[in-house]
Amino acid sequence: MADIPLMKAVTDRKRERYANIIPRWIFHRNIQILLDALTAAIAMIHAYALRFDFQIPPKMQLSMWTWLCVGVFLRPSTLLLTRGYRSTWRFFDVRDGLYLALRSLPVTIALLLVRWLVSGVPVVPYSVLILELGIFLVFASTLRITRRLAHEAIYRPSYRPRALIIGSETTLATAVNHLHSCKEAQVIGLVSEDERLIGIQIAGRPVLGSPESLPSLMAIHRIEVVVLSGANLNCAAQVIRDATDFDIQVRILPSGNDLMQGKVRVSRTVSIDQLALKNSEAISETHPAVATCFGARTVLVTGAGGSIGSEIARQVSALNVDRIVVLDHDENSIFELMNQLGSQNGKEIIPVVGNIRDHETVRRTFDRYRPDIGLHAAAYKHVPVMEGNCCEAVLNNVLGTHVLADAAIEFDCKRLVMISTDKAVRPSSVMGATKRIAEMLIQHRASESNGDCHRTHFACVRFGNVLGSRGSVVPIFLRQISAGGPVTITHEEMTRYFMTIPQAVQLVLQAATLASCGDIYLLDMGDPVKIIDFAKNIIRLAGLTPGKDIDIKVVGTRPGEKLHEQLWKEDALVAATQFRGVFQVKAIPVRTDFPQLLTELERAARIRQSNAAIQELLRRLPIDYLATGSEPAPLAIAN
Repeated sequence: MADIPLMKAVTDRKRERYANIIPRWIFHRNIQILLDALTAAIAMIHAYALRFDFQIPPKMQLSMWTWLCVGVFLRPSTLLLTRGYRSTWRFFDVRDGLYLALRSLPVTIALLLVRWLVSGVPVVPYSVLILELGIFLVFASTLRITRRLAHEAIYRPSYRPRALIIGSETTLATAVNHLHSCKEAQVIGLVSEDERLIGIQIAGRPVLGSPESLPSLMAIHRIEVVVLSGANLNCAAQVIRDATDFDIQVRILPSGNDLMQGKVRVSRTVSIDQLALKNSEAISETHPAVATCFGARTVLVTGAGGSIGSEIARQVSALNVDRIVVLDHDENSIFELMNQLGSQNGKEIIPVVGNIRDHETVRRTFDRYRPDIGLHAAAYKHVPVMEGNCCEAVLNNVLGTHVLADAAIEFDCKRLVMISTDKAVRPSSVMGATKRIAEMLIQHRASESNGDCHRTHFACVRFGNVLGSRGSVVPIFLRQISAGGPVTITHEEMTRYFMTIPQAVQLVLQAATLASCGDIYLLDMGDPVKIIDFAKNIIRLAGLTPGKDIDIKVVGTRPGEKLHEQLWKEDALVAATQFRGVFQVKAIPVRTDFPQLLTELERAARIRQSNAAIQELLRRLPIDYLATGSEPAPLAIAN
């Protein structure tokens, strides 16, 4: 790579030299007409020479010069009249050669007819006229090909990265021709999903292997860029991950079929499936226990207009439930969700616009529809925003959960599952602290069932960062990439756990089936991922190079943020469940003064006390509320 400037200088000197040797006026249309006239003359002479074994009889020489003059006039004239000179010679290809033959054929047919029908014309063998056509086409095509090769030699880029093209049999040839035409890459070879193609050549390039052999091919052939030919390759996600491991750029070259069917648009898109971590497993079919638990039930989903709540509604609608009650304070979100769900196999879908903090609205909803299962996804979740709106965080995340839990008990709801966050473990933010208090509230209500106060089963589900949810890093990064960068991260060492929305919702449904007494459930999310590495991966998936096409800027941690998150505390009792990859954190007894402290916190939020006052009350609660930056090292789930 260090020799690139020298290579460029040498190439520039070659361009100047060839440009001086081959002046541009040679390729003017009038010159092209003269060249074709000269070619027609040479073709007629060679046709006579071949016909008479290079010993043309004297009586035929006069005939040759006569027919030569006719050909010199007719050949370029016919091409001119049929617009043959409107195609540029420097991009001459097979299609242009076919058009040249079709435009030249009428002249030969006319000459043959004149030779046959008109008496008194100079005698010429029929074979000479046929030979002249073939020789003219060869020489004329050679002229045009020479022009193309000269153009490519003069204007070839000084440096072309070594490329591999990955695609199907129908897209590889087109991709090779396209890259050869644009001259921006040196195609070393091809990779095909069809193993039957391995070892053969397509458009002059060998098929070197399958996508599984891509890592070794990239190393052996010193590949610098990988081109995906087509927008719907099954191996695309794996190819991107392998190329990322080698720090190799990935480019997507859509096929014509992709463009016409609308599979490719003028935008940079990254699918969530491509962002899923290597140890993330695809969502399997519905577990029989989940189908049994939800069968013939009425399900209430709070926060149904959000990204997680709407996915819960979609997955629940696919189960054999009687009806679904979707509740959210945003009517537009509910309207969009209703349009998405439509009529789900005759299931009744009931929209409710209301706030979970409104005691009367929640009671009226429970009283009217009598839900058997409640899935509580409504919450304020943005850490920096909630740092400046502590009262709202308490009222929504704590009081809203309190109202729902009381209604579930009062109206004999069989199960209530609250969605929590890994930020609730030793929280350093107001949002995390309110979610931890909500967890303890659920645990406290569950403990009351031990004394047969009620029959509601309570549980919590703890998530890491959910890919693709509103406000998550993925949409933010993509907007920054679309704007040309920079991509902003808060700290180079910051790590987070990640999961997809379908995985998160699957966990919610599975947790609802377990006979819980306020326990917390979480998914095996593997090891935490550095945000800076995650940002680089998204940039590469968008077909760009981190630090070259898109810069990454560190802007500093925001209020309430921790560098690392935990899934549980060190002294927590963690056990496996009947669901693979789902773990149970056993609930610990809630302190006796918790209800009193909770009441005091809710009262302070209702009367809108200051942020400092709310934070002081949070410190008094037994939730290990920490100052930002004093958190312990992260823990990962061990399989």
